[in-house]
Amino acid sequence: MMRRSMARLAALGGVCLLGFAARAEVPANGSAYIDASVAAVESLINASPGKPKLPRLADPIEGKVLDDVWNDAAILGKGPYSGADIPALLNIVQKQTRILQAYTLYSPDPGKTPPDTARNTAEYQDELARSHAFLLKAVAASLQAINDFGAHLSKDEKTESRFDGIRQMRLGLQEIVTGVALALRNPALSEANQTLLARGLADNAADIVAGIAPADRTALVTALQASQPALKPNAKKAVDQFVATAQKASCDGLCRLQ
Repeated sequence: MMRRSMARLAALGGVCLLGFAARAEVPANGSAYIDASVAAVESLINASPGKPKLPRLADPIEGKVLDDVWNDAAILGKGPYSGADIPALLNIVQKQTRILQAYTLYSPDPGKTPPDTARNTAEYQDELARSHAFLLKAVAASLQAINDFGAHLSKDEKTESRFDGIRQMRLGLQEIVTGVALALRNPALSEANQTLLARGLADNAADIVAGIAPADRTALVTALQASQPALKPNAKKAVDQFVATAQKASCDGLCRLQ
């Protein structure tokens, strides 16, 4: 799912932003910040001779390097986000997805031993939960920016190729949110990490829901409701908040794009 998401997000490169005048709210160096922080993490992974070793959040040194990757204040700044933010947000989402892939698809002997994704999602759940939580913020920001972009298109700019690019990006972003919903079902997830993911959904519900078509909202709500038996009280409360937002939200802008 993650590889498909990245491919679909790359389709946004075909969406023409020329002539769109707007003030970006992503920090001027936000994209460069995540480029550098992801490169630092990947350097740690490849630092062990012969076999890669994943940095751990609990390690006092490695944890500080990882914290930079999830520094949403420095990377994402604060909204509202506009169409001018889309290229930076696209890069941020793609780079953060690389961190998610590094932990989910980890193999101590790449090329010889296939990844044990079930083991990885349990063993590295602290790192994966932080990455998922960051991505929820980045997805919400991206959908807000796309909504703004669409709202400012002139009649001549509303071409089918542009709308196709937007649909592809939206689908990639939706798959990231669906990935979080599926992660919540994992019985190995600790209560703290479960709450972190559920709270990330609730805190970003309005922007996520605003960018999703009604049928996809329903599918996401169904996926989240399926996770309910595994949820602790705090996580369940947060998921219920997301579901309530999805069920009562109006459908305007990006939501109406089929």
